[in-house]
Amino acid sequence: MKKLLLSLLCLIIIFVIVLSVKTAMFTSRQEKVSAIKPVAVDKNVVALHLSEALKIPTISHQDRSKMDTKQYLKFHKFLEEKFPLVHRKLEREVINDYSLLFKWQGSDSTIKPVVFMAHIDVVPIEPGTESKWTHDAFSGAIADGFIWGRGAVDMKSTLVAEMEAVEGLLKEGFQPKRTYYFALGHDEEIGGDEGGKAIASHLKSKGVTFDFTIDEGMVILDETLSPAKRPTAVIGIAEKGYMTLKLTASGKGGHSSGPSLKTTLGTLAKAIISMEQNQMPASISGAAEKMFEYIGPEMPLLQKVLFANRWVFDSVIINQLENIPSMNAMLRTTTAPTMISGGVKENVLPTKAHVLINFRILPGDKPEDIIAHAKKVIDDPAVEVSIYKDLSTTPSPVSSVEATGFKVMKRTVSEVFSDTLVAPGLLVAGTDTKYYVGIAENSYRFMPVVLGQSDIGRIHGTDERISVDNYVKMIQFHTRLMQNISDMK
Repeated sequence: MKKLLLSLLCLIIIFVIVLSVKTAMFTSRQEKVSAIKPVAVDKNVVALHLSEALKIPTISHQDRSKMDTKQYLKFHKFLEEKFPLVHRKLEREVINDYSLLFKWQGSDSTIKPVVFMAHIDVVPIEPGTESKWTHDAFSGAIADGFIWGRGAVDMKSTLVAEMEAVEGLLKEGFQPKRTYYFALGHDEEIGGDEGGKAIASHLKSKGVTFDFTIDEGMVILDETLSPAKRPTAVIGIAEKGYMTLKLTASGKGGHSSGPSLKTTLGTLAKAIISMEQNQMPASISGAAEKMFEYIGPEMPLLQKVLFANRWVFDSVIINQLENIPSMNAMLRTTTAPTMISGGVKENVLPTKAHVLINFRILPGDKPEDIIAHAKKVIDDPAVEVSIYKDLSTTPSPVSSVEATGFKVMKRTVSEVFSDTLVAPGLLVAGTDTKYYVGIAENSYRFMPVVLGQSDIGRIHGTDERISVDNYVKMIQFHTRLMQNISDMK
C-alpha cells in the first residue's frame, strides 16, 4: 500500500512539475515598442469631416431598387471637397458608378503593393427604432465627446480616417516606396457583388497582385471585454464562410380539429431543436489557436496554466468558452435559425413549412460537411435539406502571423496605442476581403477603434457612435501605418 501511495505521489509531483515547466515556457509574444510622438491632428476639423460623412445616408438595401444612388454620388463629392490633394495626386477610378478605387503610386514599382479597403455603404435603421436614438441616426451630431450616426464605427470612420491620413501625408510631401491602393466599395453590407467584387476583378484583370490587404474586422477590446483583462487589439487573420440551409418539412394537411400525432410544424420544430442541440464540433484551432497563443501568456495565472497545458485541459477550456457567444463563434461553425414560414390560417394544418438556418463556417469545415451533419442530426425523411439560394462562401485562408504585414500592423498598434496587447484572431462575420483570395498573399482585418461592453450592440444597432479622441487615434494609426509599410523590407 505504501509503495502504491508513494508511486501516486511521485506521479502527482511529476505532473505538477510538467505543468509548471510548460507554464514557465508559455512566454509573452508581445514586443517592446516605444510609443511615438503622434502626428498632430486638429480634432475639431476632423470631427466635422466625419460628421458630414455620417449625414449622407448611403444606405444599402437588399432590394437594390430601394437604394438612393444620389447619396453615393453626394458622398463622392464630399470626398472631393474635403480631400483635394488625394484627388489631385492619386489616380482615381469609378467602378460600377458608385465604388471608388484610388492608386498612390510608390517610388519602387518592384515592391508588391498593398490595398486598404473600406466601404461607403451603411445598413438601414430598423423600422420603429428611429426615436430610440439619442441623436438622429443621420445627424452626424457631435455631442458629449462622441460623433453619433450610422456608420460611425461600421465603417465610415475608417474610410474617412484613411483619407485624412493620406491628405496629411501628401501635405508633408511624403512619398511611399510601395504603391498603395484604396478600394472603397459601395455595397459591402449586401454582399459586395457590384463593389468589392468588381474592384477585385478589375485589379485582377490588370494583373495586379498584393503583398497584403487591410480591411475592416476586429477591434481593440477594452479591459472589460479582453480575456487578458487589458486592452487588446485583435487583428483578424481569417474570416468564416457563409451558408444558409433551407429545411422543408412535409406532412398531412386538413382541419386543425383532427390533427395527426405528427404534424408538419411539429416535425419542423423537432428538426430545429435537433440542429440547436447537436452543434458542429468545437475546437481551438487555426486562427483561434493563434489568438490564445498570444493572449494566453498575458492572462491571470490560473488561465495561463490552463492555456499553457492544453494537452490536458483542452476540453475544460472549450466547455468554458462555449458559454460565451463571442468565444463560441470562434471555436465552431455556428448554427442560427433565422426565418420560419408555414401555414395559411389558424385552423388549417399546413402540408409544408420551412425554416432558414444560417451557418458561419469555421476555416477547415466545408459546406458539404454541414449538409451531411444536418441530414444525420435531423434523420427524418419528412424533412428536406437544401442550400438556400446558393448564397454560400467558403472560409478564408488563414494569413500568416510571421509575414511582414502582420508584424507591421502589430508594431503600429504598439506605437500608437500604448499598453495595448496585440493578438491575431478569427473574424466571425464577412468582409469584401474574400474577393482578394488569389491576388493577395495575406489579408488582415482590423479597425483601430476601442470598444467596450456598451459599444458592441451599437454596431448595426441603435446609437452607433465613436468618441472624438478615438477617431483622432484612428487617423494617427493610419498615418503611422502608411509610414511603416513604406519602410518595410
